[in-house]
Amino acid sequence: MMTIGEARKAYYQQYQKFSQAAHEKHVLKEEAEKNAKLFPHEADKFNEEAATLELSFNKLDKQAKEYLDYQSKIIDLEVAYANMEVAKQQSEDMQEAGADEMKILETARRIMKGDVVPPQDEEKLMKYNFKLYMAAKNMAIMAKEHEKDDSLWDEEEAPDEERTDPMEYADSQAAPEGGPSLDLEVADVDISE
Repeated sequence: MMTIGEARKAYYQQYQKFSQAAHEKHVLKEEAEKNAKLFPHEADKFNEEAATLELSFNKLDKQAKEYLDYQSKIIDLEVAYANMEVAKQQSEDMQEAGADEMKILETARRIMKGDVVPPQDEEKLMKYNFKLYMAAKNMAIMAKEHEKDDSLWDEEEAPDEERTDPMEYADSQAAPEGGPSLDLEVADVDISE
């Protein structure tokens, strides 16, 4: 089975091949039409050649458009997968930020009631909101009990894991089945050869 990234490239190559062949037939057709006007005594031969080239151009152009349309569907699917991965990562970030905010507020509460919290926890509160930190420290002065608390954060915060690139994720997904044949060659479609 082909991945989206592989399919996108393969269908684009097919599109380019058929589009180039169609362009070449169009140029030859125009040349034949010009020759029909320049050489009236051979006009029938050149007009027949132009008609055959026109048919070839139409078939090649139609095939090129099929490849382009299917590649467009693949790109739409690729973008959908990439957006899904971005949304997942944003959701994880929001959950992590919410959990950190709850820990910061709990640190402020502990300081307010007079507990001794680890210096790194105090520093996180100070960086988050200096006014809240100062208010907590001022309330701690009036507290009667002083417990020693453990850090709310893990001793060693896990290093940020390597994030999946959304486009790499999308490209690695299975491509949809049912596209135009990639085995088709220009000679299979070109009637003028």
